[in-house]
Amino acid sequence: MDECPRCGWPQSDVYEVLSRHLTSEGVVTYTRCACGAVQMRVQPFQPGPVVAEAETCGAPCRGPVRDGGPAAGRGRGG
Repeated sequence: MDECPRCGWPQSDVYEVLSRHLTSEGVVTYTRCACGAVQMRVQPFQPGPVVAEAETCGAPCRGPVRDGGPAAGRGRGG
């Protein structure tokens, strides 16, 4: 479907994104057309190359920074 069945607005020109959710099948996006119709789109997960990989330093992992660490005071409202 290349156009909204209600008004003919092109599907490639998303008017408004209402919400986006990760599911086991892929990404589900709810959009609103210019005419007000709500549409659900699914973008399935597809295999592909790894684009980023974490490096490890070999040292034991330290837990989250707590009380007074470098990230203190940078949370919500702080």
